[in-house]
Amino acid sequence: MSEPAAVLANVRLAPDQDPVDLHLTEGRIAGHRPAGWPVSAAVRKIDGRGCVAVPGFIDLHVHGARGFDFMDASEEAFRVIGEYHAAGGTTSYLPTTATESPEAIFACIDQAERCRAQKIGGVEILGVHVEGPYMAPRKHGCHDPGFVREPSSGENRKFLDRASIIRRITLAPEVPGVQTFIRELAKAGILASGGHSEATLDQTREAMGNGMRMITHLYSAMSTIVKMGPFRVPGMLEATLLEDRLETELIADLKHVSPELMLLAMKAKAERTICFVTDAMRGAGMPDGTYTFGSLRGTPAIVEGGVARNLDNTGFASSTVRMIDLVRNAVEAMDFDLAAAVRRASLIPAAILGLADRKGSLDAGKDADIVLLDTKPRMEVRMTLSRGEVLYDASR
Repeated sequence: MSEPAAVLANVRLAPDQDPVDLHLTEGRIAGHRPAGWPVSAAVRKIDGRGCVAVPGFIDLHVHGARGFDFMDASEEAFRVIGEYHAAGGTTSYLPTTATESPEAIFACIDQAERCRAQKIGGVEILGVHVEGPYMAPRKHGCHDPGFVREPSSGENRKFLDRASIIRRITLAPEVPGVQTFIRELAKAGILASGGHSEATLDQTREAMGNGMRMITHLYSAMSTIVKMGPFRVPGMLEATLLEDRLETELIADLKHVSPELMLLAMKAKAERTICFVTDAMRGAGMPDGTYTFGSLRGTPAIVEGGVARNLDNTGFASSTVRMIDLVRNAVEAMDFDLAAAVRRASLIPAAILGLADRKGSLDAGKDADIVLLDTKPRMEVRMTLSRGEVLYDASR
């Protein structure tokens, strides 16, 4: 191993292991050496303070924080949201839109492309997650029902023309025109994700045949068993639990889904198929109060005790957590070991996006996306690096 450009010194690769130095070159991990391995004075040194080093967290579904939403479509929004989530260990993510007018959605997508090029906010933008607007009218959740609609050739073309920045689109397979659109998305390399849906098992499988391979926020805003006469007909939930060809995400905030239901899903499905996401909204990192979901013209939500709900208290309005909260919840409430909890927040989302060759672990050759954790008394982020650059340092 040649001389590195930087050394992340005195870190542990597991809580019970001896410290090592991680050698970094050109934003990638070159390998590790025993702590204190000699390097020249020209090498940049970052003190890891004996913390546990884990792969950077990858959030496939996040809307906002600190009073901002990506739908604000401003550089300030992307900067503030990125800085806030970097402090929670996020090193890359998919900024997520809300169901609003075409103009508002495309403004957000186009701003994301500009901010990615300029590295606004520090956190790497892997692409955009478009949530809606092709939803089941009765499964809109906290999205504005006035903008729920069916696909149109003109609007579809605008999405497909932005395939270089759009990574994922959530949509309901049973909505007229969606199955055709799923085929077009698959051809364009955009991940079609079922959600906000009343689809049956058969409709979900039809979408799989057309190229859909993911499901959005398992258990939330989706169909489950219904009775038709004496018969029980499975819905999207059962299809997801049954089919390991379908990858999915859990909002592991302990509010949207109980630990028992999450463990049930993990018992039913292969580990590689379920990752954690925050689905965080603009109320994350803010005091209790009323905030909008989506743009400032979006639907109002009340945040109380760090929990976001719609005004009539019939459902959640996204979450107010960061990725470190989800990892901590898995360890403390679900009895995961640290490595298993971290995989749900790093390697598994990387694999879902087809990026496991460069993200999701601390193997040599991968991006230097690293989170330093102080594991006692409670798990806390002490430093976050994305591609070798320090995004957050708790000591500053």
